[in-house]
Amino acid sequence: MELVGRVRAGAGLGAPRMSDPHVMELISRSVGFRPVPGTLNVILEQAFDRELATGYVSGRDLSPTWQEDVGQAGYWLTPIVVAGRFEGVAVQANESGYPPEQIEVLCAVRLRDALGLADGDSLTISVAEE
Repeated sequence: MELVGRVRAGAGLGAPRMSDPHVMELISRSVGFRPVPGTLNVILEQAFDRELATGYVSGRDLSPTWQEDVGQAGYWLTPIVVAGRFEGVAVQANESGYPPEQIEVLCAVRLRDALGLADGDSLTISVAEE
């Protein structure tokens, strides 16, 4: 299944949160690789179907006060391939008011650099086959 979206600037919160060694270890175990700190924010042309998710990480597993601190109860995880080249994981936060068409991409490479992406650029993402 292919998803098309546009790259968008994020709030810059992913990288600092991922600097905590416990958080990075849990994320790495959950997604199966060590991602670069931070996420690539993508707004899809349609709402993301959470039924595609193959995993979920609770905010409580990251920190006992995670939900109170960041407003997110957890994260749905979906294996993807970005631009036909890079394996990654689409993340969607369990947060009231989180845009249903937004995903954040974790990858072992910095996708903005590897693909020469700028805000507003179109990006094709394929949901990985199980």
